[in-house]
Amino acid sequence: MPELYSSNQPKEEVKKTTKREFLPPQSGHCLSSLLILPKKGVHFDTQDPEEEILLILRRHWITNLPWFFIALVLFFAPAVLTFFPLLASFPEKYRFVFVIVWYLITLMFIFEKFLAWLFNMTIITDERIIDIDFVNLTTKKISDCELDKIQDVSFNNSGAFGTIFNYGDVTVQTAAEIVEFVFEDIPRPAKVAEILQKLRTEEKIEALEGRIR
Repeated sequence: MPELYSSNQPKEEVKKTTKREFLPPQSGHCLSSLLILPKKGVHFDTQDPEEEILLILRRHWITNLPWFFIALVLFFAPAVLTFFPLLASFPEKYRFVFVIVWYLITLMFIFEKFLAWLFNMTIITDERIIDIDFVNLTTKKISDCELDKIQDVSFNNSGAFGTIFNYGDVTVQTAAEIVEFVFEDIPRPAKVAEILQKLRTEEKIEALEGRIR
């Protein structure tokens, strides 16, 4: 399992939190779709010692409902199939093997969908944005961009459900190697876009002050 973030970071590597009035209060947990100002021990593989995690974003939990309902159908399907003549005509031991294989496939389907939701995430720090695409247990793709290279941030809600449950897409245009980042179906897209804009401004002000000095 790829370790994207953990709670075992040494205390001496933790940077003292900078007060940012535009950030919402600390909230969320390791399975949240929106984790704000995670606890000091949370970190990820490529994090710099002085880099502070501000937000961890995943798809809104409601986007899991389609595959969850499919899993329910798959779970109860063997009970329904017993009423069909074709399956009933098989010897009992073959029917038992069929049911076992069916539930193993169902469990694999649920496990794959859950991992895809859990490990496909966006991490926003005080220095950059990191987009993590989880492909499978052995493969992940990580792209990042420094905050001062952000050129534009826009958002939109995802239809009626997106409006009701307040989730949608945030698109970030950059001057980096990857010119566009799209964070799909994340909670509170307007707030996330606002935070990114203010972090970008903060980073540019710090760079300007550094040149003046």
